[in-house]
Amino acid sequence: MAYTVVQILNALSFSVLLLLTGLGLSLVLSLMNFVNLTHGSFYLLGSYIGIQWLASGAPWYLAFPAAFVITGAVGWLLDRYPFRGFYPRTHLMQVLLTYGLSVVFADLMRWGFGADTRTPDLPEMLSGVAFIMGFPFPIYRLFIIGAGLILALVLWLLIDRTLWGAAIRACTVDRAIVETLGIDTRKLLTAGLVLAAGLGGLGGALGAGMLSAYPGLDEEVLLLALLVVVVGGLGSFAGTVASALLIGFVTTFGRMWVPEFANFVTLGLMALILVMRPVGLLGREARQV
Repeated sequence: MAYTVVQILNALSFSVLLLLTGLGLSLVLSLMNFVNLTHGSFYLLGSYIGIQWLASGAPWYLAFPAAFVITGAVGWLLDRYPFRGFYPRTHLMQVLLTYGLSVVFADLMRWGFGADTRTPDLPEMLSGVAFIMGFPFPIYRLFIIGAGLILALVLWLLIDRTLWGAAIRACTVDRAIVETLGIDTRKLLTAGLVLAAGLGGLGGALGAGMLSAYPGLDEEVLLLALLVVVVGGLGSFAGTVASALLIGFVTTFGRMWVPEFANFVTLGLMALILVMRPVGLLGREARQV
């Protein structure tokens, strides 16, 4: 029983990272209708920023806001050029652009941070273990669970319970109508991309203490984030949450019960869900006119 509880906590910590990364991608893909394959690069950049910050001796708790701000600033620069010219273009053109940029960013980070796997120097209060029913469990993973759930709640309140969030959601339905109300939709969409990029970097900074940072992690995270968004259903915050929990738990317990077929079980279940419900777990059917 105690071992199962520990594995549940492991699954929760992994699910929280998937949730933060998936929410950022969902914000851009669902609300802005823009396919951004550089999202995994934001995650990896945030991981490296967090590791560098923790190694610098600066206050450790500022590492996560720093990752959010810096990756958000990168997102702002990309929004100005070249993303802005590709928002009205087809998804294929967006994929070609953002995938090419992700390859460039991967090489730049390999050049700047090296090709070795890097792990952060965790502060004393977050290192070590806590004993849960007699089993040791990393304190840092408990921190990830708590911080991630709080951040997800704040984002939900921002998107679903504020005028700014309502305006962004309205932009995806009819941008012209929103502009007739005197709202600058260009600034709204820029803020959405900056927030999504910042969330990717924040997820990377939090996840560095669990997954470390290494070349290729950006592609792995991007694939998982895409799974979270698509399986959960485009435009559904609750669906993204449900999908992140499902993938996190299936992956964790799959590695525990059938390690040789863990990836097969995870991807097979996701494929089965999409076959049975193409719009995702909580996605809405698009009305055809």
